[in-house]
Amino acid sequence: MQSSLIFCYLITALVAVSISRPTATEERIRIMARTIITRIKKIKDEHFQMSPEIDFGTDIDTPTDGLTSVFVHLSYLQLRLRVPPALHLQQVQVDLETLLRTLEGLAVSQGCPLPNPETPVHKDETAFPVTSNYLYLLELQRYLEKLCLNMDKLKWCKDTDVAETFIF
Repeated sequence: MQSSLIFCYLITALVAVSISRPTATEERIRIMARTIITRIKKIKDEHFQMSPEIDFGTDIDTPTDGLTSVFVHLSYLQLRLRVPPALHLQQVQVDLETLLRTLEGLAVSQGCPLPNPETPVHKDETAFPVTSNYLYLLELQRYLEKLCLNMDKLKWCKDTDVAETFIF
């Protein structure tokens, strides 16, 4: 009788831990995203003196459809921010790498497919490194702000090329 009571207690504890884990991971992801956003704002103020009259075109609305699409798009932005290398972007790159590893771990643990997101960087993207870095920082900031508002999307394994799967 006592051993079955202990067994039930252990099972209940395991279920409680497994249920709380996604919430803790989502909160950690939100904190990492907000940290990167704060760093980007500081970098923009210190290293990019852009006139407010400059129009950088319409905002690209990259969807946060699910864990796979978030991972793929952030990987794309990470690659773009590496070329050409810029010293003032180094901490953002490290933080983004940490965020991507956390998302990758969550995706693997949930069984989400992760395609190889790396694509070659085109020569015209490196022709104007200051502008290119600024535009990709803006896109990263907007995307992370959107991700913070849509953390529930991390429960879905969805990409435009991958079938959608719901994570419990």
